[in-house]
Amino acid sequence: MGGGFLVIAFSYKLQKKTESYIEAARTSVSIAKEMENELTAIRGLTFTYLVNKSDVWLDSMKNRQMKFIIYLERARAKANSPEEERLVQQISALFTNYEQNIITSASLVKTGNISKANALIAHSAQDLFSTIQDKSNQYIKLNKSAETLYELEIAKTNSIILKTMVSLGIGGIVAGLLLGWLLTRMLFGPINQLVLTIRSATGETVLERFKLPHGGELDELGNRVKDLIDRINQANEDLNRNRELLQYSNKYATLGKIAPTIAHEIRNPLAAIKMLVYSIREEHNLPDSIKEDLDIISSEIDRMEGFTKDFLKFAKPADPIFTLVNPTDSLVEVIQLLKPRLKKNSIQLIDNASVNTAYVMADVGHLKQLYMNIILNAVEVMPKNGQLLIDASIITNCQNDKVLAHTDFLRISFNDSGPGIPEAIMKTLFEPFIRGSEQGVGLGLSISQGIATTHGGWISAENKEHEKGAIFHIFLPIKS
Repeated sequence: MGGGFLVIAFSYKLQKKTESYIEAARTSVSIAKEMENELTAIRGLTFTYLVNKSDVWLDSMKNRQMKFIIYLERARAKANSPEEERLVQQISALFTNYEQNIITSASLVKTGNISKANALIAHSAQDLFSTIQDKSNQYIKLNKSAETLYELEIAKTNSIILKTMVSLGIGGIVAGLLLGWLLTRMLFGPINQLVLTIRSATGETVLERFKLPHGGELDELGNRVKDLIDRINQANEDLNRNRELLQYSNKYATLGKIAPTIAHEIRNPLAAIKMLVYSIREEHNLPDSIKEDLDIISSEIDRMEGFTKDFLKFAKPADPIFTLVNPTDSLVEVIQLLKPRLKKNSIQLIDNASVNTAYVMADVGHLKQLYMNIILNAVEVMPKNGQLLIDASIITNCQNDKVLAHTDFLRISFNDSGPGIPEAIMKTLFEPFIRGSEQGVGLGLSISQGIATTHGGWISAENKEHEKGAIFHIFLPIKS
């Protein structure tokens, strides 16, 4: 067994080392693909600059060139062999030539030598970029080949571990049979019952209680084993809770990584759209109907900008500013804002919640976002000529697994005529990245549940029993 342990330890160390090599190769391939993406973008901008000598395209090329250089330096740092270092060096030299050509062509444009500048730009976009992309492809192939070799090494290591474990297993079975035969002859019934009880407990199985006859050492042994069983059962419960928390933590960690990138990609085009809308809005003799449409567009842009800010803070959301409000007042504003969308989809909305007179402590902006997410989700899944019914009622002495204290809640219900919630996602509906439709990234309901939780309430969802459709309930604690 000692020899087997040493073999397994050595194989495990070798496997971990090989896995680190594979991870390094995969990282290099990922960086190379990012480099290819930037090269494609730079090449397209170069051809655009060939036709349009505007400084805007020149600035865009500079920004892309900076990103490419960053990826190139990462590739240089991650190079795992002299051949990879040589390829990175060649790519760097070729790209330096390209940058110099662009600088030279810009100078020629300023001096009026357009034809010579165009020839230099065309050479850079065709010949130089083709060579750079060939070198990048060689870099990717080199890392993929290395990754394949490392995977073969891991397979060999796994084979060694398997053979060792089989040998140890066979030896252990033989030794166990012999030892068991000896123990059954030496020990008596109560101890045998103890062994069988512990042996039957595996995985998440709760250990069962057992009784030992009184008498000296058996009493002490029984007490100690009972205490051990209690600890194991408690540890299993804690482990299950921690496993669930870990799953949520992984999703929120992933969200925290991608949030800045997504928000950046949304903010830039929004800023451009906002400037164009403002420019059109300032034109003379513009019809009033067009101005109203532009006002709606501006309002929606502002809402999207606010959403991107909230998205960036999703991993650590800002504390809400609570005021005493009637929550259905915010609902009326959201419905008014979404009327064009409802009309476009031929959705009939029936609002029976506006008669509510109960007040809650809430952040008005967060409530609007919550309503917007719920209504838009219903509109996306409902077919043409669908119906959305909104009701409000007061629930007394209400509680669930998130809110343990009995209190009175305002329940706002959204009853749609869509296809209902798929059973496959019913239990995980409010987790991040769980999508009920092909639209969106699956964050709306998760954000909404978070908003409801910060307000002392929660959201629940269910399918209708006798017809198609789903019902979402928002529970908010009533303030006297």
